[in-house]
Amino acid sequence: MGLDQYAYVKTHESGEEGESAKFVWRKHSKLQTFMEALYTERTGLDATDLNCGELKLETADIDTLEQAIKGSALPHCEGGFFYGHQFQDEVAAESRDYDLEFCAWARAEIARGSTVIYSCWW
Repeated sequence: MGLDQYAYVKTHESGEEGESAKFVWRKHSKLQTFMEALYTERTGLDATDLNCGELKLETADIDTLEQAIKGSALPHCEGGFFYGHQFQDEVAAESRDYDLEFCAWARAEIARGSTVIYSCWW
């Protein structure tokens, strides 16, 4: 068990379910903390509501995320059941290139008119 994270696009053609995940993370607790804060800011809902939910990402979100990744400034995770926060610094360092690849992909998809979604399950 643990935190599973996904990014995918929704287009008119892919419908409500969206396409299959293009990016998948496992127990990347710093990324989850970033996304939870964004989710709460955007929706006003508790971060736990993101579990099995969806967060639509905008270009500005991707820009902020990319800056945080490049500056090694993803937010610290205080914990979370099954989040893997005990090794969050190692996962963030190991995922850096993959995370930046995600940012480039997401920015390109948004520019094409696709809706980029972040989702998670724990």
